[in-house]
Amino acid sequence: MNKFALITGASRGIGKAISHYFAAQGYSLILIARQHDNLIKLKSELHKNHQINKIKIVSLDFNIPLEVESKINTIMDHNETIDVVVNNAGILLTGNTTLSAKEITQLMNVNLISNMIISNIAAEKMKEQGYGEIYNLGSMAGLEPSSKIAAYAASKAAFISYSESLYHELLAFNIQVCCLCPSVVDTDMTNDGRISNELKIETLDLTKAIDFVRSLSSGASISKFPIRCKLIDLEKK
Repeated sequence: MNKFALITGASRGIGKAISHYFAAQGYSLILIARQHDNLIKLKSELHKNHQINKIKIVSLDFNIPLEVESKINTIMDHNETIDVVVNNAGILLTGNTTLSAKEITQLMNVNLISNMIISNIAAEKMKEQGYGEIYNLGSMAGLEPSSKIAAYAASKAAFISYSESLYHELLAFNIQVCCLCPSVVDTDMTNDGRISNELKIETLDLTKAIDFVRSLSSGASISKFPIRCKLIDLEKK
């Protein structure tokens, strides 16, 4: 039977690196992102670099939670099993009191509500099949809030809290939940010139973190995995 990994925000950055990781592990993939053209390019790249059985691409706007719910339910209904879910989709908007209601709503829809919906649907699917893995992308900003990105930090803090609650709820069902909380990662989203790219966390560090969590013995588990940026910590001294 094919093993399936569903990855959101898959077309670039962290999601793209994670897609390559699970392709290399022999998984068939369900790749979700907003930009359909980027998904097509990734699909071609994955087929070129990996012996992969099946890749399904789905274009989806995470700012429309009801659409996310409908599409994910359809995907789950059409797949006998879903072995892994990676909730990576997210956006970054800087600011705090200056953000509009529209911007705050977008942050919460994309970073929190749509990710919660997918986590819930995946959890119920995995309960039925008796196993599964859910990896959620939080942020160090959700653990150590910054006023410069206050609303973003709030969206991530809420998702981290929810992810940890899921971890405890799903342990008894043989479902692993881990929230990865990186600081500044070298992606398009953080390419603002403030920090040199070579001093940021690499996207491959996230795949290594997932691989480490998956390598643990059956008696060990990690609910939350902070990944700090050395330069950011040095600046705080």
